[in-house]
Amino acid sequence: MLGVGLFDFKRQYVSYAEYHVNPVNKAIHTIFVPTLLWTGFVMTAVKNPQVMWVVAGGYAVYYTILHPVIGGSAALITLGGAYGAIEFVKHGLEWTGVQPFNFALGLHVSSWLIQFVGHAIEGRAPAFLDNVFQPIVLAPFFVWAHGLFDLGLYKNLSKELDAETAKKVVAFRAKKE
Repeated sequence: MLGVGLFDFKRQYVSYAEYHVNPVNKAIHTIFVPTLLWTGFVMTAVKNPQVMWVVAGGYAVYYTILHPVIGGSAALITLGGAYGAIEFVKHGLEWTGVQPFNFALGLHVSSWLIQFVGHAIEGRAPAFLDNVFQPIVLAPFFVWAHGLFDLGLYKNLSKELDAETAKKVVAFRAKKE
């Protein structure tokens, strides 16, 4: 049985995973969730870099609390993405010929739209319609954890989470019919 709470790794993972079982939708999210996080960092850093660092630090702490190793490694990548956002704010105009905020905004909106296509393929509305916290905070963590599972790490945990996710998906589909 899964635990309860905002800081329960298994519960949070399964709650997000049940919306992302189709391989095409998963692939779309694997590309565009990190893009959304990074573009959000860029847009925030343009306006206030200190706020961006506070947000990135919050993600890092939360991920580490959820799972010290998986979350800790996700935290490092998140902080690296924040650093990259700062560098893009400094040099993005010369790199792309577009103001960094405008570049990030265009990429951000495109990434959201592509994920809606993924959910149309999935046949299930995005998770944020039920819980806005999930796509904003948990999606990057989910993508990272799922990637680690795909590499064969944490096999027992992955099997347990897949079994719990499958139960949730079956229940959802039964309600839908």
